Amino acid sequence: MAQLLVVGGGAAGMAAASRAKRLKKDLEVVVVERTRWVSFALCGMPYYLGCVVKRLSDLTYYPLSEFTEKRGIKVLLETEVVDIDYSGRKAVIRDVKNGGEKEIEWDYLLLATGAKSKAHRFFPEIKEASNIFVLSHLDVAEEARRYALSLGHGARAVIVGAGYVGLEVAENLASLGFKVTVIEALGQVAPRVLDPEFASEIKEHLEEKGVEVLTNAPVKGFKIVDGKAVAVETEKGNIEGDIFIVGVGIEPNVDLARRIGVKIGETGAIWVDEHMRTSLRDVYAAGDAVEHTDLVSGKRTWRPFAQIANKMGYVAGSNIAGREAVFPGSVGTSTFKVFDLVVARTGLSEEEAKEAGFKPFSVSLQGGTRAHYIPGRVPIKLKVVADEDTGKLLGAQAIGASETVLWRINVVAALLTTGATVWDLFYTDIGYAPPLAPVWDPLITAARLLMRKLGEKPRKA
Repeated sequence: MAQLLVVGGGAAGMAAASRAKRLKKDLEVVVVERTRWVSFALCGMPYYLGCVVKRLSDLTYYPLSEFTEKRGIKVLLETEVVDIDYSGRKAVIRDVKNGGEKEIEWDYLLLATGAKSKAHRFFPEIKEASNIFVLSHLDVAEEARRYALSLGHGARAVIVGAGYVGLEVAENLASLGFKVTVIEALGQVAPRVLDPEFASEIKEHLEEKGVEVLTNAPVKGFKIVDGKAVAVETEKGNIEGDIFIVGVGIEPNVDLARRIGVKIGETGAIWVDEHMRTSLRDVYAAGDAVEHTDLVSGKRTWRPFAQIANKMGYVAGSNIAGREAVFPGSVGTSTFKVFDLVVARTGLSEEEAKEAGFKPFSVSLQGGTRAHYIPGRVPIKLKVVADEDTGKLLGAQAIGASETVLWRINVVAALLTTGATVWDLFYTDIGYAPPLAPVWDPLITAARLLMRKLGEKPRKA
């Protein structure tokens, strides 16, 4: 009986394991996961920290029994793969708790090793302090929440890094009554997500909610006394705190892949083809450790997003089981919420478009979520980027106190996947009803303004 060994029990690993087993019932599937959780939702950790999510187990999509009893997948928790013999088709696995090791054979191998934080590399002193937390996994979220709740109302929380996680943690800790400070080394919040004009609105909104935001403040290190951090040392002085959350970025976890000789791509993540095959026969990879194609630029990219990981896992599992499937790539759609603001983007920013070789231009506007005569109309700010030579859509960003921000960006995302132009956006038949959307939707208005710059006659993208 052929055996599939899956390294990593996150979104990609469990999607691949489930798909392969569904299609090929006689395939023995073994998943090795170094933590005590599988099918986990790391994106929900800030909301667990803020007690929006009540139980840690709620951050798993399925209970373990769904995989082991219903789907017939063998899952080895708190176990790690420490070595792989590619030519011999064997792997050495180790029990995380007691250190015992044994060999396991495989015919197919799937690397779903995910991403890892850069925090400990940047700040090795983190391990010396009991009140500094890097939200790398569910058990860390449990420790952080327990510690935060022990401090009580009015305690000081310092968040290092103003990306998705940092901003979501800021909201959640503020909602618990903490005095929150967010520190960012670069000149704006969400620096790798949004253009400055959108980022400035988020910063203002955070400050309105009582969150202190320091930008252009690189962190030098932590001041630690008697096993606890008491301050963050920055170029703008020391910022004191009672609890510290560090979110300074992640990188693909390719240590195991390098060890067995799998090709690493230009982004630093594992190279795979559109079938999720690596450079080694019968070795596949999926999820946050893997690079893929950007459908707008055609270049290789690394996007550690859950929705991408799930699709990669589905494709990998299909191909392992003998049913051809292709993952064409992504357009980089992402979204997050900070207090009352919904933020979303897709495709390329103007700067990214220039780097990709396009000749970008854009329009920015403020529109509304309903007809102007309907109460409850909420303003949203929208920016759409296109190529000046062809009219090809390149990207969009939006922000506003309405969940419709996301569906508007999703419309652009769908069009980007097809290589659409601004004329395609203009003629997209978006739904209209006065209490739900204006007759001239902000997307259509943006397309009309882009067309005005390009001329009315469509060009070939």
